[in-house]
Amino acid sequence: MKHMFKVGQVVQPRSVSQKLPHDRFRILRLLPSTAGGMPLYCIRNDAEMIERVVEQNDIEAA
Repeated sequence: MKHMFKVGQVVQPRSVSQKLPHDRFRILRLLPSTAGGMPLYCIRNDAEMIERVVEQNDIEAA
């Protein structure tokens, strides 16, 4: 599976995701895929200094 999002793009949690607070996040880095082939991303909310790692199926374009 390929990465759908690009560095700098703004994303938000999918409505089915309960792993993230409902907010907007910016893609900081593209990370290698999981063993199952799901692309990973490093994201951060501009108001926080916390970086999170999420799977592609947990986020959508904002």
